[in-house]
Amino acid sequence: MLTTLAKARLLGIDPTGDLQDVELTALLTVASAAIEEKCRRAFKLQEYTGRVNGMSGQYLYLPNYPVHSISVYHKPEHPFTDVETLDNGVFFRRCGWPGGERGLSVTYTAGYVLPEDATEENPSTLPETLEYACVLMAKHLQREPGIASERVGDISVAYAAAEADMPLAVKSLIAPHIRPEL
Repeated sequence: MLTTLAKARLLGIDPTGDLQDVELTALLTVASAAIEEKCRRAFKLQEYTGRVNGMSGQYLYLPNYPVHSISVYHKPEHPFTDVETLDNGVFFRRCGWPGGERGLSVTYTAGYVLPEDATEENPSTLPETLEYACVLMAKHLQREPGIASERVGDISVAYAAAEADMPLAVKSLIAPHIRPEL
């Protein structure tokens, strides 16, 4: 989750204290997942391993960042050492990356220390904007179960379109963290 139960309560998600921890955890988990989906990346600090196929040119784009360590190789016994780190999970190699069917093997550690994983020795590194966006999104989910409008006379209900499911304030807070289209 992009925030903790304690922080969510502190930021006013449940001022009356009526929500059980299980329900609040579910709201925060769904809000976190919606934000990660919109940002097209995961935020938790962890190791990723995979193959990058069908690429050419001098740039290698990784889906998760910030990248803390990386190992890129075409063959296990030949890791690349002439790699320059750019912003947002982009890596540059002056002489280009070998293409081909086999692709490249990439193992890297990327992401942030999430508030729930933070310790005194290893504090949270998640940007506050993402944590607050998670709380706002959870509040929205709690209030708005997908209904955009309703009418009492002759009973009518209109459901929100998929794009309207995320409040503008949340979109604004997460905008700098959205992974660019590749």
